[in-house]
Amino acid sequence: MICDPNLIACKDWKDLIQQLIDSKAVININQGIDIRMMTDEKAEMIKRLRVDSVHFAWDRYEDKDAIIPKFKAFKEITGWGARKTSVFVLTNFNTTFEQDLERVYTLREMGYDPYIMIYNKQLTNGNESVRLLQRYVNNRKIFKTIKRFEDYNPKMG
Repeated sequence: MICDPNLIACKDWKDLIQQLIDSKAVININQGIDIRMMTDEKAEMIKRLRVDSVHFAWDRYEDKDAIIPKFKAFKEITGWGARKTSVFVLTNFNTTFEQDLERVYTLREMGYDPYIMIYNKQLTNGNESVRLLQRYVNNRKIFKTIKRFEDYNPKMG
């Protein structure tokens, strides 16, 4: 189990990943990998790891122009689908609900599974839009069945 919150940010990332590859062990990276630091070389090496899944984060909406190409490149290099990749999406911090929804739809279009993380969730109530969005997105059965949040009826699921 790798508990490093950002393995590819380390100056020795290449040696560390190579050691993990050479070990042939099944690796659990339990923290998000910073997609902003992703390169083709890093993606190629991560592809060689024996992992069940990898997690990324898209916390800052304003990073979209920089990270969308990196998400696309990672997907192209690894060929990994939504079952093997997920993206934590921080909401209720410094974004509008429309920006949160845009990130969810963008990630889905690119073949990633978003996972909503609500900032200060305890200060929200169950009927707020951000809580309904979390229920919709994080319930994979609902998210895969109902393509648009606007069509989601929380009273039915």
